[in-house]
Amino acid sequence: MSHISAAWRGMRAVEEKKYEEAIKDLSTALKESASPLWLLARSRAFIGVGRFQEALDDADLAWHKAYQRNQRPGMTEAHYRRAVAHYRLGHLADADCCCLYSMRIVKGHPALEKQDPAEQFVDEQGRWTVTMEAVMEEAKAESVNKAQAYGMALGGGDQNTPQVQEWRKASTLRLQILNSMKKLAEDDPNRKPTVRQKPAEKALSNPVVENKQEKKEAKPAGASAAPADAPLRLQEFQSTSNMSVSIFSKGNNKEKLQVEFLPFAVRMQNIVYPAGHEADFELDLWGEIEPAASTYTVTPNKVELNLKKKSPGKWAALLGEGKAATKSATEKEEEEKVEALKQARKKAMEEAEAAKPKPAETKPSYPTSSKSGPKDWDKIGEEEDDDKGSDVNLFFKNLYSNSTPEQQRAMMKSFTESNGTSLSTNWEDVKDRVVETVPPEGVEAKKW
Repeated sequence: MSHISAAWRGMRAVEEKKYEEAIKDLSTALKESASPLWLLARSRAFIGVGRFQEALDDADLAWHKAYQRNQRPGMTEAHYRRAVAHYRLGHLADADCCCLYSMRIVKGHPALEKQDPAEQFVDEQGRWTVTMEAVMEEAKAESVNKAQAYGMALGGGDQNTPQVQEWRKASTLRLQILNSMKKLAEDDPNRKPTVRQKPAEKALSNPVVENKQEKKEAKPAGASAAPADAPLRLQEFQSTSNMSVSIFSKGNNKEKLQVEFLPFAVRMQNIVYPAGHEADFELDLWGEIEPAASTYTVTPNKVELNLKKKSPGKWAALLGEGKAATKSATEKEEEEKVEALKQARKKAMEEAEAAKPKPAETKPSYPTSSKSGPKDWDKIGEEEDDDKGSDVNLFFKNLYSNSTPEQQRAMMKSFTESNGTSLSTNWEDVKDRVVETVPPEGVEAKKW
């Protein structure tokens, strides 16, 4: 019974996310018995190491084994595992179909229905028509009104039965799938479902378990045979504020991949090309973005970029013409510093030039015997005016302009009524009386 022990070790390894160990032990157990439970566990392990096609093969076979044994929970989980594998492979319509199959078994529908339930959601062009909004509405209605009923019908009285949990799990995955499908082009083949309620039965696979050295030398998981110069496939979707870009690249190392956001470009290092090799990649953008607000996500099949637009609005295209702003942040910062220094120097020179004293206008000088030399007769009397009158006028001007409206009224009233001999800033004092003329001592006021 060593295969039972191997299966037990493999199941525990899956829960601990030790996927390579799990594949090895579960493969040993499956040689003796093709248990649907062990197949489903190995499908999870294959997903964990990025071997999605093998995960799909195990899920398909698990459905047949569960169907032969009339195990409805096994068929429910098998459809869900099929959905996960298709989703990771990028087959979005197929993935949502499998979620639908899983949820119908939970609701009590036959495992094989006379008419495939997915057919009602396919249009004339063969495209999947289910929307994320429709699934969200269904989820709200089911969780509030019907989930408890399903649980009771399937042997439970509350909404946390395993069956209801399976229904919710599939419903949640559907939202992720359909959200991704919104970004696909209308003619993308992944919008067309190809799966059926009864999957094709496949033989049990005997996978090769790679050791660590082999794993290092092997090309990235998911990399397909392609010409060495095959380019990366891009797909974009934009709103007025964001540009979302999918770069289809399988088997990227999250720790190794480096992404740098620039105002007009995105630079990537060590991204996996279709031929399986790693190289750098630069995406020149049509419009300007905010690097600090832009993010990226690495999935097994692609790299998702979420670019925050600098200015809201629609871009004419994703790609630009390689603008000068694609320089690194450090280079751009240095250029900005140099430009700032140039501007500061220019401003300082202009201020220094403005501060230079202008040459005095030459005035005619006249012969004189004065010891102080020639005298400019045009300036005679200016010094006296400047020292006395200008200072007094400036004082009163500043006093008036810096006063409140009430103070200004008081000053005007007192100065006028007193014939220029009195000045008050207290409106409460002068508003109800006539300000008398008070001439300086020794001076007599006369009425003309």
